[in-house]
Amino acid sequence: STEPFWYSIKRGPAYIIVLASYSAYGKYTPQYMWLEQEFPKVNKTETPWLIVLMHSTWYNSYDYHYMEGETMRAMYELWFIKNKVDVIFAGHVHGYERSECISNIAYNLVNGICSPVKDLSAPVYITIGDGGNLEGLSTIMTEPQPKYSAFRDASFGHAISSIKNRTHTYYGWHRNQDGCAVDGDTMWFFNRFWHPIDDSPDDDS
Repeated sequence: STEPFWYSIKRGPAYIIVLASYSAYGKYTPQYMWLEQEFPKVNKTETPWLIVLMHSTWYNSYDYHYMEGETMRAMYELWFIKNKVDVIFAGHVHGYERSECISNIAYNLVNGICSPVKDLSAPVYITIGDGGNLEGLSTIMTEPQPKYSAFRDASFGHAISSIKNRTHTYYGWHRNQDGCAVDGDTMWFFNRFWHPIDDSPDDDS
């Protein structure tokens, strides 16, 4: 295709930005300049929920594809926080994982802070590359489970995200092997712009 692999769509109360993990994304590249111009178009009154989709996950505690999205994260993460992105969905890893609201923008050579920290101004990152594949599941994980990882499961499955209003979205992930409508992981998302409170049951930072 000669068309770019990054674009945006509006669906009801959601503004969805799709980014291309494997197209150039550095400063002054077409994707970078497009995204810089795209964020100001988001009207949180008309589309209160800002969602980003990409292939390569930024935060991942599986051994598979660990930190492969790091350079893109370093380039765009601060934009996501400043523009109050609510949630990022990614794949690539053949498993499921949901993060806390986290960021890793404080790092520099002086303070030595190099791990993601809880940040209520930051989005939640969901790795959902568990829809099915020929290679099988990613099963090797970092142990113990990092604090930034709220839930993870090396299972095939799918998720349903139900936007209720401008402040609340109900999210549920289902394991395929359960064989019935049982949520393996659930949470209420509180909108980063309209209702920016702690939406995590975990009080640890």
